[in-house]
Amino acid sequence: MLRIGHLQQCEGVGEIKMKKLMLLVALLLAAATAYAGSVDVELLGYSGGKWQNGYPYSASVNGGAAIDVMCDDYAHGGMPGDHWQANFTDLGNNDISLLRFNQLNDALTLYDEAGWILLQTLTTNQNQWTDMNIAVWYIFDNNVQLDQGAQMWLDMAEQEAKNGFQGIDFHQVGIYTPVDQYGSDLNGPQELLTITSTGTVPEPGTFVLLGTGLVGFLGRKLLS
Repeated sequence: MLRIGHLQQCEGVGEIKMKKLMLLVALLLAAATAYAGSVDVELLGYSGGKWQNGYPYSASVNGGAAIDVMCDDYAHGGMPGDHWQANFTDLGNNDISLLRFNQLNDALTLYDEAGWILLQTLTTNQNQWTDMNIAVWYIFDNNVQLDQGAQMWLDMAEQEAKNGFQGIDFHQVGIYTPVDQYGSDLNGPQELLTITSTGTVPEPGTFVLLGTGLVGFLGRKLLS
């Protein structure tokens, strides 16, 4: 009888531990889901004080440190100090459902061309960045006036697309799109691209992976 009672007691303790583990899993998944919502973007300033100078604009996400961003949206306005809610997209995931220009023909290729140009700023002299941004504006709005330098970058991006963007990691490109992604107010917020290799905004999936690792560690502790 003592042995049976001891076994029943162990089973009861094990059941309690399992319930605790299941609660922990639920809390971590809830946290990850909550993080998947929109973020607050604030436009801090323009390069040289003029929007026409293009990349880099300066912005802050959820009140964090300033980051460099490239506007891909020539039509919409916005002024330093403006705040708006935006959804974050990792371009490397090839999911463009939340992006502003996703209804254009071959939209993913267009975004990849823009992302490729942005990534080239890492190895290109800053005196070419304005032309690079003009080329990005033109990708999504053919009414933009191209100069010779911008045309050169547009041609190179289109050639890279034909070559399949060999060796390019588009997970390094993040895009902040206003939650009103098709907003018609031309004074409304812009869509902004940024290089995320420095870790500006972890994706919800990152938290899920971290969470599952934590669950595994704590699970062993709880069930042991």
